[in-house]
Amino acid sequence: MSKGVSYQDSASHNGHNYFGDVVMAKANALEKTIKKILTAAEENQELVDIIEELTEYVTAHPCREIIGLENKLKNGGREDLLGNAIRYKSRFARRVCKSQMSLTEQKVFVQILSHILVSFDMFVRPRIREKAPASEVDAIVFDRIIEPAHSAIIEFDDEVTKELILGMLFFLTGKCHLVWDETC
Repeated sequence: MSKGVSYQDSASHNGHNYFGDVVMAKANALEKTIKKILTAAEENQELVDIIEELTEYVTAHPCREIIGLENKLKNGGREDLLGNAIRYKSRFARRVCKSQMSLTEQKVFVQILSHILVSFDMFVRPRIREKAPASEVDAIVFDRIIEPAHSAIIEFDDEVTKELILGMLFFLTGKCHLVWDETC
């Protein structure tokens, strides 16, 4: 993960400060939390064990029937997402396995997975229940989940792509944390 990011909390033009060609984005809460985690990791090698918290996201939802990613998307009429969803989900699953020994990365994953789960439930699920068109649901997913999460993490880890964030969303779907149909 790269370090040395500078944020400013003042807003001068649509929430951004412009200095020549350099844009200093206003830090949102997720970005501030990730910065705090990384700072704590630098200062304290004995971080609190995060495995238990991450386990909440990487195991199946305890109150829902486990039907997997494919059936979740089919039930929601989103078979169009299936090919990429499987690839992106697998990419994130490999990343989680690879980073098992990095408490910092695991803490960041917990923050992003939490952001995805809450944002999906607050912004996407209501539109799915209202039978919004797929294009509108996809736009909400991008605007409320993918873009903010990616913007928050990219300065700290330039290997995190929007596809990886989308993989996190499909990972949570496969573990039955996210529901893509009108039920529930």
